[in-house]
Amino acid sequence: MTMTSDPAGLYARLGVDPSAPAAAIHAAYRRKARVLHPDVPGTGNADAFVSVKEAYDVLSDAVERAAYDRSAHLAAAPRPAGPPPTEPLRAEPMTAEEMTDESMIAWPLFSNLPIALWISVGGLFCLAAAMVVFEFSRPAPQEVVSDVRPFAPTVPSVVVAPASVPTAGVATHYVLPGRGDAILWRRDAAHDTYLPAGRIADFTPVQALGLEGTNGLVEIRLADGGSGFVDAARLAPGDRVAAHRAYCAYNSGAPPFNGEVLSRHGDGSAQLSIGNRGGEPAVVKLRDASGRAVASVFVDAGGTTVVRNLPGGVYRPEFAVGELWSRACDSFAVGMRAQRFGGYASVSGLSPLIIPPDLSVAPPPVDIPDQAFEQD
Repeated sequence: MTMTSDPAGLYARLGVDPSAPAAAIHAAYRRKARVLHPDVPGTGNADAFVSVKEAYDVLSDAVERAAYDRSAHLAAAPRPAGPPPTEPLRAEPMTAEEMTDESMIAWPLFSNLPIALWISVGGLFCLAAAMVVFEFSRPAPQEVVSDVRPFAPTVPSVVVAPASVPTAGVATHYVLPGRGDAILWRRDAAHDTYLPAGRIADFTPVQALGLEGTNGLVEIRLADGGSGFVDAARLAPGDRVAAHRAYCAYNSGAPPFNGEVLSRHGDGSAQLSIGNRGGEPAVVKLRDASGRAVASVFVDAGGTTVVRNLPGGVYRPEFAVGELWSRACDSFAVGMRAQRFGGYASVSGLSPLIIPPDLSVAPPPVDIPDQAFEQD
């Protein structure tokens, strides 16, 4: 990583490369936040946390990150070299013999100037004097404020529909978060302009059809069979799964602490010891016979915890590992893998619950879809 590709050191603060995807930006911030947050005993550092947070605020916003990357590109661009300096002309001093009357050039006298030249000079002087008098007699001009803005399609004074506009087809992109929902534009061929037709919420998956000329708009397919246009800067490539993961990462919330009970249904006197011997953080869920998650617990990589006050009964555990736990989606936003144990057991029969389990556990855990694990 060079200084020109990271002029303010924002990528270096998070420990990622300038080409890192958005998911890696979020994951790097969460890893550092779990260590540097002032509330973390031993490793908490308020100044370091603020520095990391400042970098994350810029790099997690697609618009601000693009502006930062452009500034890095401009800083790295070579500047045109100016013309080489020239040596001043030097003349050898004249000798006494060379300075004869014939070699000396006499300056002309004012009396020798032509009459026509004198008339021209006088006319110019009179014109200049008249212009000075005219300028001083004019009223002071009003200050003009220049309003220079980047190109945008012409927006007439109409109210944009507040509801999101549904899209159809196989998703190829999704809407990036910005300052408000993305505007959907309709082409008005009769007036050669674009009219606002609605709004599209952040992380909505869309099917892109192609770029529209030089306007920076992308045509997308709509549910009614028609099409509309969205600012290309608000779109990122990815299918519906990628859109969902991006939403989860963006709305992940504060990172959990080891042993935090993320959700609970019911109370009792039972307790369960859980150990995570894996290299990634994990979330363990205890599901009863109805499929409801009675408790959901976060366990750091290599961490242990004890969950108390659980209701009695039999449960089948599930666990998921990954990075960047999202409170909004109840799942990991990066690199998630979920598994379910093969049978039910009482709380006392499950304790201690070690994940990932030994190969000797029968029946062995099986992989389950992320959506199945997310259900509470």
